Amino acid sequence: MIELWCRPQHEPPTNVRIGDGVARELAGDSAGRAVFALVDDSVALSHADLLPPSWTVFRARAGETLKSLTQAETVLRAMAAAGIDRKGLLVAIGGGTIGDVGGLCAALYLRGIECWQAPTTMMAMVDSAVGGKTAVNLPEGKNLVGAVHPPARVYVDPSLLDGLPEAEFKSGLAEAIKVGIGLDAALFAILERDQQAVQSRNRAAVIRVIERALAAKCAVVESDLREDGPRRLLNLGHTLGHALEAHGNYTKPHGLCVGRGLHVALDVATKIGAISRADAERCAALLLRYGHALTPLPALRQLWPFIARDKKSEQGSLHFVVPTGIGRSRVEALPHHRLQGLIEGL
Repeated sequence: MIELWCRPQHEPPTNVRIGDGVARELAGDSAGRAVFALVDDSVALSHADLLPPSWTVFRARAGETLKSLTQAETVLRAMAAAGIDRKGLLVAIGGGTIGDVGGLCAALYLRGIECWQAPTTMMAMVDSAVGGKTAVNLPEGKNLVGAVHPPARVYVDPSLLDGLPEAEFKSGLAEAIKVGIGLDAALFAILERDQQAVQSRNRAAVIRVIERALAAKCAVVESDLREDGPRRLLNLGHTLGHALEAHGNYTKPHGLCVGRGLHVALDVATKIGAISRADAERCAALLLRYGHALTPLPALRQLWPFIARDKKSEQGSLHFVVPTGIGRSRVEALPHHRLQGLIEGL
């Protein structure tokens, strides 16, 4: 088992455990506590052995439709009906949308109760389960309502990836590629060198990718929990990615939208001279090797309303993350009109 810690200043730490079978420790570790488990419906069927009879289990259909205030209220009322008190525990078992809603409900219920995450998708394992950002969507945009509520524990069990549809696995890898491009040259090298092993889900290769991605994220979160500075770097590829998701009414996988957004970020970085053409081409080649193609974008006039409402937009400028080399990136405060000019026609 691999153990990581995320210790933001003035906040309780998050213990991250990575290894086959660690999800089976949930029952023993939570013994004696009142547990409310928000569980992906398909996971509840395929891994019922993870759910002790003493838990209150709320099964939900995962996906962006779960991420609404209406659905969050349903979960919160179920927590109240179950009699969960301030010493209670919410365990979120599923992918990113389960983790987002579970974390938000834990943050809101009784002004905050402890949350544990047990991610079951590649996306959640390499990214969303760690860091404490929780949110639901509004019709006006993605993740516009949320809270920062770091989980106390994260159980990353790669054996739960068995049976994950290929499209979801590919989608999750986009977040790992993002970290490799923007934060960790060593992870980039692993993804380049071990592409066949990673894509064939070789367990050792997948664990290496998860560990590097989460270690890089923990380091950023420790320095900036609430996204006032360095944590903005984790948004590389997400400005266009979130706009594409919202434009498509959340029918397109998050990671595939982020992959397309990474191509745009590379193009913008090249245009403003932030990255060498050689490094940009190497990054774009890695995206293509993992199946993230340069698909046509909707017209800018269709995407712009979502971009302009992005939570990274402030006073007519947008904090846009650009890669500056392999494993390096920075935040550019780009006026809206300049950003429009840079991405027009891509």
